[in-house]
Amino acid sequence: MILATALSDTQVYTALVVALFPGILAYMLSTNLYK
Repeated sequence: MILATALSDTQVYTALVVALFPGILAYMLSTNLYK
């Protein structure tokens, strides 16, 4: 990825966390609701 090389590592990791955090929260909520 050419765009990724232009970004610093911290920005890449921050973007990953921001992208994954809602998914992880939704997964935890769904597993708790359907027990």
